[in-house]
Amino acid sequence: MYAAVPILVGVRGGAGVILKFVAAAACLAFVIVLVPPIAAARGGASSCVATPIAGEVALDAEQRSNLAVVVATGDQLQVDQRGKVIAVMTALTESSLRNVNHGDAAGPDSRGLFQQRNGWGPLAVRMDPEGASVLFYTALLNLPGWTEMDPWLAAQEVQRSAFSDGRNYKANYLRAQALVGSSPESICGPAPAAGDTRELPGADAAITRAMSLVGQRGYYQLCARLAANIWGRPRAGYASAAEQWAQMVASGNAHLDRQPPLGALVFWSTDGVSGHVAAYVGDGRIVSNDIHDQFAGEGGVYLVGLNAIEAEWGATYLGWAPPIYQGPAA
Repeated sequence: MYAAVPILVGVRGGAGVILKFVAAAACLAFVIVLVPPIAAARGGASSCVATPIAGEVALDAEQRSNLAVVVATGDQLQVDQRGKVIAVMTALTESSLRNVNHGDAAGPDSRGLFQQRNGWGPLAVRMDPEGASVLFYTALLNLPGWTEMDPWLAAQEVQRSAFSDGRNYKANYLRAQALVGSSPESICGPAPAAGDTRELPGADAAITRAMSLVGQRGYYQLCARLAANIWGRPRAGYASAAEQWAQMVASGNAHLDRQPPLGALVFWSTDGVSGHVAAYVGDGRIVSNDIHDQFAGEGGVYLVGLNAIEAEWGATYLGWAPPIYQGPAA
């Protein structure tokens, strides 16, 4: 059921270092990776929170802790965003981010977050969220061409599940993107300011509209229109988010800090000339179009962390502004 990649993971060493001894199946070459303890490096998993996708049940304490370990292990191993999404997607599928101490009919010896079988390594390692994460990441990084594969197919190549097309993993892809794409604080560390106290006039109604739009489609490259719709207007009145931001700067309504009030429009510069704008809805989250689309033209509307635009698109944060529009609202 699963790929048997023999990897031996050492125990915690001195001076706050974990020695990871990795034996690749093909060449049996040993690699030593020095990894600082995850809890010390990230402030401890117990303080982690994660924002759920709209309509989904929030992760509980155990799931949040395991999510933090998977992401932090990827950080320590210098795995890119795509690889961390694949790891979280896999753990969501295999165990719902729980450290499962039993297998199933297809794999009675499967254990842990990734349901790794005996061939993966000692039981103690597979039952350790950090050790299991290292096992998974190592197998993924050793997979030729994994960066060019669909994420769910890369997971399937590593895990060898009963679904050859990886559709079981694909079902959790968007959720994994949302969890990994949240701001660092929303994955591990203090929660984003709970219950923001500052809000713009009319923010309550705008946020209600924003949340009602989450999950809809048809906003491909229409971020300024989405932001206008959130504020009850059929169109933006600007050619692009970049033009809207330029007007905010020129009129003295641009704010460069990262503490937008509820309902604020938040702006980024991107590789293109149009830029990007989204609406801030509180607790470190925005409602944005396109960010988790699976194909060009989908134009989905998503609830994500404030940091997602930078983390996933490489955009540059500019600041926030109130929703200032000219002319009638209709």
